[in-house]
Amino acid sequence: MRRRSALRAGGVLGACLCLTPALATPARATPALAALAALAGLPGPVAGCPGTHGIAAPEGAPWAQQALSFSTVWPLTQGAGITVAVVDSGVDANPQFGDRVTVGPELAGATFGAPSDADCVGHGTSVAGIIAAAPVAGISFAGVAPEAGILSVKITNSDTFPGQVAAEAIRDAVNLGANVINLSLATNVSTPALQAAVQFAQARNVVVVAAAGNDSAQGLVGPFYPAAYPGVLSVGAVGPDGSLASFSDTRTPVSVTAPGVDVTSAYPGTFPESYNPGDNGTSFATAFVSGVAALVRASYPDLDEAQVVARITATADGPAGSGTGHGMVNPVQAVTAVLPAPLLAGAAGAQPASGTANPASGPAGPGAQVAITRAAGPDRAGREVAVSVAAGAAGLTVLVVAAALVIPAGRRRRWRPGLPQ
Repeated sequence: MRRRSALRAGGVLGACLCLTPALATPARATPALAALAALAGLPGPVAGCPGTHGIAAPEGAPWAQQALSFSTVWPLTQGAGITVAVVDSGVDANPQFGDRVTVGPELAGATFGAPSDADCVGHGTSVAGIIAAAPVAGISFAGVAPEAGILSVKITNSDTFPGQVAAEAIRDAVNLGANVINLSLATNVSTPALQAAVQFAQARNVVVVAAAGNDSAQGLVGPFYPAAYPGVLSVGAVGPDGSLASFSDTRTPVSVTAPGVDVTSAYPGTFPESYNPGDNGTSFATAFVSGVAALVRASYPDLDEAQVVARITATADGPAGSGTGHGMVNPVQAVTAVLPAPLLAGAAGAQPASGTANPASGPAGPGAQVAITRAAGPDRAGREVAVSVAAGAAGLTVLVVAAALVIPAGRRRRWRPGLPQ
């Protein structure tokens, strides 16, 4: 493995990743941003990689960031000390990653003449950006957990990958110290190897977050795996209007939803022309939830993986129909809510019956086709109050401690309130 300040760009996974890019008009780059890119010595687009390269980030804050308000909780946690494995198409260079990306095993093999360390699809870069991109002056986009580390485990140079590679990648991620594994990929065929790899991760206290899957125009539908396995934090996608995305599968048991339509994230390209404001898919919704898992793990290091899943599902905004599970993930409540001990004590990562699936054997199908592709709007005012209450409680604690120390000392000096000294 090697660690560096930035990586290069790309793609999707092998049954398949779900990616529908729709690039918008770029915002004008400022001289300061251009200078930052030059100082960082970031690589430009790789010659051996096909596909569209990024544009500048939109000037305004992306809708998903506004809807989730995750920056509100940053005074309490930013995910420091947590490693999120991105099993995907690689991670491209971007200064928002700083030195927090570790290049792990290369399992994709030589494909289409693509360089082994390049992301030739853009999918992995976008997923990593949503999880952990740190704020940069002049860039409207930022990720959920900007101090979390990313472990890139590359398994593809295209929109598909061999199913058995995903199982190998999960085991590698666990052995390399991941605390959370992001699986923005899906197959409608369950295999013993894939299920065993997920169980291997869970038994070693790793939170597994997976895309509920995208229904395809060709008729490919769920239940999708590994999202349908017990204990997996499975994620559906919603749009800016709060409704379930038309492509988000409803046959896979869903734990929570997150933004997955017209999502802005990092994308292969020469910074600052290295963003895509039109990502669509349960892949990107999954990345938001992996970021929240990193925030929770950093805040509650004593919780095991099932308890982290239980905290995230219990604090979601509530179901809004089939395919929405417990509703939209709520980052602030996931970190600040006071939950009853029995809820966490009995946590098993159970998912609501928003679909049916037999984890032991997937539906008969033509092979491992894997797709990587708002519910009720969150009460942002309530989230801000929650953080304010938490901060106020901390301040009150400080005052009580100070009083316990100062008042006895004052009495020894014959101090009385209201009297001049």
